[in-house]
Amino acid sequence: MAVYLLYRRGEQTPEAVEYRWGPSEEDLSSRVVLDPRDPTAWPTVGGDHAQMPMVVRAVIRRLRATGTWPERGVVQH
Repeated sequence: MAVYLLYRRGEQTPEAVEYRWGPSEEDLSSRVVLDPRDPTAWPTVGGDHAQMPMVVRAVIRRLRATGTWPERGVVQH
């Protein structure tokens, strides 16, 4: 099954980084909140969606590659 998801960074504080994600720019209705002090910890919000791990992996992969939280991105499988 093909997967195409877009994500965009929302609010960012020292305690949390929010990402909105979904199937299109017009439908970024899902939300996940990560702890910037431990990005690989289970999300504090949004950890119950089946596709969430794909989005988080893509965000963390870009964070590790660039050293900054990505503004936006695409997940394709």
